[in-house]
Amino acid sequence: MLTGWLKRPFDEVILDVSGGNTKTPQSEFLPHGRFPVVDQGKELIAGYVNDESRLCHVQLPVLVFGDHTRCFKYVNFPFCIGADGVKVLRPKFDVNVKYLYHYFRQVRLTEAGYDRHFKYLKRTAVVLPPFPEQKRIAEVLDKAEELRAKRRAALSQLDTLTQAIFIEMFGDPATNPKSWPLRSIGDIGKVITGNTPPRSRPDYYGSAIEWIKSDNINTPHYYLTKAEEGLSETGKAVARTAPAGAILVTCIAGSPGCIGNAAMTDREVAFNQQINALVSEQGDTLFLYVQILVGKRLIQEASTAGMKGMVSKSRFESIPLIFPPLLIQNEFAHRAAAVEKLKAAHRASLAELDALFASLQHRAFRGEL
Repeated sequence: MLTGWLKRPFDEVILDVSGGNTKTPQSEFLPHGRFPVVDQGKELIAGYVNDESRLCHVQLPVLVFGDHTRCFKYVNFPFCIGADGVKVLRPKFDVNVKYLYHYFRQVRLTEAGYDRHFKYLKRTAVVLPPFPEQKRIAEVLDKAEELRAKRRAALSQLDTLTQAIFIEMFGDPATNPKSWPLRSIGDIGKVITGNTPPRSRPDYYGSAIEWIKSDNINTPHYYLTKAEEGLSETGKAVARTAPAGAILVTCIAGSPGCIGNAAMTDREVAFNQQINALVSEQGDTLFLYVQILVGKRLIQEASTAGMKGMVSKSRFESIPLIFPPLLIQNEFAHRAAAVEKLKAAHRASLAELDALFASLQHRAFRGEL
């Protein structure tokens, strides 16, 4: 430990000031209002309320810790506390709160599912350099985080640009205001419904091919994320597979809102029964994929809309999509590919910034910054 640096138990440094404040349940959050609500979710602000009596009465700034989620937030504005699993924390003496925010974000806590994690946080120690150094470390990490935030914001704008281009060229496919010709999904290509090889046969599971689930197609990027589970060659023989260039669409989900999530394949994959795959035989795949994203409600309207939304293979095949001349589809795909090229460059830059930030974190709390 460097001269002047201290390492103290959590309880000697941090005070839990959550008690005595009114907590607001999620059911009472408003989309807009006078006072922001901070809960344990990933977003800094989860909603709003108008009742001033719900404000958290604590000296700012503070840290908010998600007891279930392990998320840390730095809060320097008046706020109300979300009802479930929120801990509001302050230092017991003169410590830079933004330094503490960055310090605790790099602490590795035990992963205990939806269990409460504050008990694990209280077992940690806090490394405290002299106050001027705390301030300097916080400022350096703030600047690095600001660069990452700007890159993420640029990516988010690009994510919406492709869909905006689609709307400009073709209109909303759900209403077809430009009266394009229609074709059913089943007429456009081959539809395959996935399956699950029997779990009673562990020899079906291995690393010969990825086995895709709906979680792998809930992404703003064109392509599937990598599956955590795979099948063996034996399992692949009884599985349903889709080639590279297919479109995978969630057609069974615990929430109707997840129906219609889609992603393209850039490699052959196996997939489960929650998913239908469209292998286009006539239209441009990128055009069809973006149309499904923009016209997601076309898929949802074919759902049973029960507690567990479902679109059967036959109903999926019968969904009408707009089908402009192929030359126009290809023109759109060319423009969308150019946007995707920009997105790839931004993602590469963000990955570099993430690596830089991790390196700065590692060095900062070892006194090497």
